[in-house]
Amino acid sequence: MQHLRTGLSLKYEALDIAAASNLSVFFQPGLRLVFALNGTTRIRIGQQSLVFSSHGAQKAALLPVTENALGYKRFEVQQDKRELVVFMTPKWLRESLSEDDLPHLEASLEGHLQPCYFTLTPLIYKLLLRITDDRYRQLSPLQQESLCLTLIHESLQLIRPRQRRGGHERLLQLAGRIDALLQADTQLSIKDIAAHCNSNPATVQRVFRQRHGISLGEFRRQQQLDMGYNALLSGATVSQAAEVAGYRHLQSFSDAFRHHFGCLPRDIKASCTRN
Repeated sequence: MQHLRTGLSLKYEALDIAAASNLSVFFQPGLRLVFALNGTTRIRIGQQSLVFSSHGAQKAALLPVTENALGYKRFEVQQDKRELVVFMTPKWLRESLSEDDLPHLEASLEGHLQPCYFTLTPLIYKLLLRITDDRYRQLSPLQQESLCLTLIHESLQLIRPRQRRGGHERLLQLAGRIDALLQADTQLSIKDIAAHCNSNPATVQRVFRQRHGISLGEFRRQQQLDMGYNALLSGATVSQAAEVAGYRHLQSFSDAFRHHFGCLPRDIKASCTRN
């Protein structure tokens, strides 16, 4: 558990569970952003069951808790169970949110234990990678808080009610469709994505840049570098990681890696060897 400021904290758990068990949990009022990064979490409160799973549409959710509640989490046998939860108190929410977001979030606070599931966008996925990376702990408190606030902002934009979106509804739906296609198949061409969305490549490029601040090509390069980074953490050599990331030349891979992560691939490899 990490406390970023009064009323705002996050918890990251990475577990290997050898035996099934139940853990009693006391839920205090507030909002939670729950991200099932790998595996499944099951929560039982009274007669209500909640499921957060990385294997379906329930991998990310906003969960309001309006009153004190006692329940338990069910831990099934599974390897590498990973979950991130952001905790926000009602007081912090009311002091921190904009006038546009606050009315909807206050309404959400009335839906006790009614999760609002949403799809991970490429930007949210990237933020989750940063926050759960070991090097996150080495960032300054201000940098850590900035990543968490960006994650909250991007998540809340996905659950704002339709009536607040006005004439941008179609573009938002298109942006969500593009994100879902990229998450399902990273190898789709821009032309294929446009065909799936009944749109054209130029519009797909424009909508993606407006939503994420980078081009689709740049996002894919970053995604490939993230794959190379994870390969290094899993024991791959620098040459193997370059191949995973789609680079034929080691120097090109090293230059792109340093520009993206601020360090060289061999630095990550050396750090893994020391650990």
